[in-house]
Amino acid sequence: MDQRLDFISFIQQPSDFAEIQAGKQIFRVKEIQDFSYFLQSTSDLNAVLHDVAPLLNSSDLFHAGTLALICGGLVESGADLSIVVNATMELLVSQLSRLKDYIYMHKKLSPQEMFLHFPTATRAHAGLPFTFMAAMTMLCRDVEARKYWRRHKDLLDLVEALEDTDELPFYFKRLLTLLDDRELMVFDPLNKRGFLVRLVGVQDVMYHCYALLQDTILKHTGPGYLDAEPTDPEAVRYAQNYQLTEKDYYKARGTYDYQRFGFSYPGGLFFAGSASFADLPTLDGLPFLLIEKKSMTFQWEPANMYPVLHGALASWVYLVHEMRSEEVNIWLQRIFS
Repeated sequence: MDQRLDFISFIQQPSDFAEIQAGKQIFRVKEIQDFSYFLQSTSDLNAVLHDVAPLLNSSDLFHAGTLALICGGLVESGADLSIVVNATMELLVSQLSRLKDYIYMHKKLSPQEMFLHFPTATRAHAGLPFTFMAAMTMLCRDVEARKYWRRHKDLLDLVEALEDTDELPFYFKRLLTLLDDRELMVFDPLNKRGFLVRLVGVQDVMYHCYALLQDTILKHTGPGYLDAEPTDPEAVRYAQNYQLTEKDYYKARGTYDYQRFGFSYPGGLFFAGSASFADLPTLDGLPFLLIEKKSMTFQWEPANMYPVLHGALASWVYLVHEMRSEEVNIWLQRIFS
């Protein structure tokens, strides 16, 4: 039997208590080590994913989580994530749905008793950290997959039910609230200009939007627009999560960015950077924001307000187009009427 078949056979076997207790040491077992050597010699990673993806939802929840993390590694090596992302997320939903018994009982029973009386919940809990990492690897690379699973009621209901527990990593909860393909109208009443922009991979805190938006607008309008100071390339690169290194992560701690425009709404002095995108005013269902010469300066710590969630997640604010002056005038009349 070759290394691939040995590995598949291992994954299909039920995990035992010793494996659960070993945790991430599971990756040192012979079948997984041999499979890792096999992967180094194969050129068709997609074929491997096609072989193993069905096992994600037909194996026990600990071995399946182990497999999910291996699949995530293949995606990082260039394999097509579309082959395995939905199966990985279905596994995640299965694991989350089994946590109720574990959360309720694990403080009352020893690990051995938990495995004896609640084996499925125990396996689910042990495999979940691996599946979370695999899900992040895949979802952070695929906007459409994020949008699809953000609409998945079973997942959202489970996340809501587990909100007050310690089972959901911060980075995964943030991922589910990312602003993807969300449009925003930005108006400059002074110069009667308007811009339609699209947000992708932006965290749902307006500071992140501001860091990217002001750079996008200034690149389009040219320097000095509304007397704005130039943006800081390093602050923008951090906000975009563009080719950051461990050194960049370290440098970002304790550094600050600040607004180049006054960001406001009708009748308000400023629109808080800590606010959610959902708090923006809307017209015809479209959120909008006003920009003007800033009358005050506020600053924020990027690493605190929008920490890097995953190295593969790109964050952008794209300019869709600058609006025609006639269109801008109509919108402004409605905003200020």
